[in-house]
Amino acid sequence: MIGTLFSLFGGAGLITKLIIIGSLAVTLLGAYGIWHHKVYRSGYDRAISDIAAADAKAVERATAARSVFKTCRESGRKWDQATGTCS
Repeated sequence: MIGTLFSLFGGAGLITKLIIIGSLAVTLLGAYGIWHHKVYRSGYDRAISDIAAADAKAVERATAARSVFKTCRESGRKWDQATGTCS
């Protein structure tokens, strides 16, 4: 592959050929790095949004459970932790 690239620039000097090939390599590696980062980032963002959705549901369930407990205590009754009932 490098030989093919060298032959494309037949009249250019060795340093010029190396600079051109190096520039192409850096460009390709940069493009791959940017693409890979975008793919990684999209997966990361998806995972975070899934966790946030699950957390929101957990917060809603905890708030509802806390409401039942607070209603029991505010009515002057006792909350039985073992059974999860108000007596």
